[in-house]
Amino acid sequence: MPRSQGTSRKGKPGKNERAAGMGKALQKAQGQRYKPKSNGRSQGGGGMDMQAGVESLGIDDQLEDKTKSVLEVQDLDDFLHQAEMANREFSSEKEGLVVLDAAGQLYKPTTVQWADQKSDFTFKELSVPRRPEWDETTTPQELEENERNSFLDWRRAIAHREEELMRAQTSAAVTPFEKNLEVWRQLWRVMERSSCLMQLVDARNPLFYLSDDLRDYATSLGKPMMVLVNKSDYLSENQRIAWRDYLQDKGWDPLFFSAFTEQEKLDKAAQRKRRQEADAGPVLPNEDGEDMYGNSDEEDEESEPLVSTDGRGVDVPLNRQQLMDTMLKFARQNGCQPDPRHDNRIQFGLCGFPNVGKSSVINVLVGSSKHTHGLVRVGVAAQPGKTKHFQTLMLPDSDEMMLCDCPGLVFPSFVSNTADLIAAGVYPIAQMRDHWPVTNLICQRIPREILNAQYGIHCPVPTEQEMREKGLTKIPPPTGEEFLSTLCVARGMLAASSGIPDYTRASRMIIKDYASGKLLYCHAPPSA
Repeated sequence: MPRSQGTSRKGKPGKNERAAGMGKALQKAQGQRYKPKSNGRSQGGGGMDMQAGVESLGIDDQLEDKTKSVLEVQDLDDFLHQAEMANREFSSEKEGLVVLDAAGQLYKPTTVQWADQKSDFTFKELSVPRRPEWDETTTPQELEENERNSFLDWRRAIAHREEELMRAQTSAAVTPFEKNLEVWRQLWRVMERSSCLMQLVDARNPLFYLSDDLRDYATSLGKPMMVLVNKSDYLSENQRIAWRDYLQDKGWDPLFFSAFTEQEKLDKAAQRKRRQEADAGPVLPNEDGEDMYGNSDEEDEESEPLVSTDGRGVDVPLNRQQLMDTMLKFARQNGCQPDPRHDNRIQFGLCGFPNVGKSSVINVLVGSSKHTHGLVRVGVAAQPGKTKHFQTLMLPDSDEMMLCDCPGLVFPSFVSNTADLIAAGVYPIAQMRDHWPVTNLICQRIPREILNAQYGIHCPVPTEQEMREKGLTKIPPPTGEEFLSTLCVARGMLAASSGIPDYTRASRMIIKDYASGKLLYCHAPPSA
């Protein structure tokens, strides 16, 4: 190689004479190293922002990302996105300096100018966005423009109420809520095309998931709405009675149901049928009394399941057939018209918060099981936001009704905070930035004895002298740091490099157990 084409300083070719340099190669390799893959994983890790599910923190204009749930965005990104929706342009000006003299000071408005203003906020005042009215003469461009303007007005109204709360110096704040217009459009379409609507709530805290304003919106469209309390197997009969009385006082007539229990029945029945079809003869049990499928004779001889006698699922949660009959009865009582486009079936739209079990309820009503083939099955997942688009499904054993599944939406509220959203499974755990508020909340709700028994640990107990110094008469619940430190040491959850407890990994495990019901905590009605 000639000296002028080598790597020495003397005689090195100029920048324009070189095709490529090592610097560009390193930059490209570094960019590929931390580039997340389609499944959310990355070879180099890339920190929390590169993990799966965290892309929904931003607003992506790609076609496949239009229906991603957006709960939190940075202030600048939010401002630019709203400016784009409003068709406004902004330009930056340089050298815009303001010189103040020695006597100048920043103007701060006093509280006297809004002393006559009152901050009166309730959960109902934070409404869901309405779709603007349209008819056959409305063009798609006009409808899209009207929807953008209506959505912007709704966002600005919430921001205005938040400013009023700050002026009043209250501790309330607006919780993260759905900020993607495309996701709200999915709800609008489901509400318009359905003849009857069903709002699903979690039985562990029905009031947290219930939206009275959504019912008002459905009433304005002439659509009746019923409420289904899913995961009712977590509640006792007395708890279901208390929630029934409270919800009836608010104008609701709740139905209590458990998609998990009914899905287990469908899976066992399908597995039993599949075993009978596959067996040419009797299957001989092994020494443990189980056949080749792991099923014992005791499971086949189990007693008949209990059936609700009140028709609402208060004494025992409704089964699949009872729920279908009650839905048809409710639709007929409210004069719901069948849809001639779908063989005169009444279309039921299911809506509500993420992770309340909408898709699980639909799988039960469709009669789908993981052991059967030929039936449509809706995808379900432990993390919220599995359903991206609304979808309609026919019931194989009913010619009078059909279902429409809507993606879950987080409605705005002043009542709760981000810790409640994460603990309830509504807010994706992958987007959690601070795990301490959620962990402390769980430690306050779950007794110390339950935590010790569930994870086989022993949280430290304060001494009598410490309790006297703090003026405590009974043992307080453990703090989040005490609980996670004990759990990390017991389970060996230590950082490989430093050996300190891996609090992030342990907290995510605890939050997942709380959201899935392994750590069970059920809220009581406000009147209880």
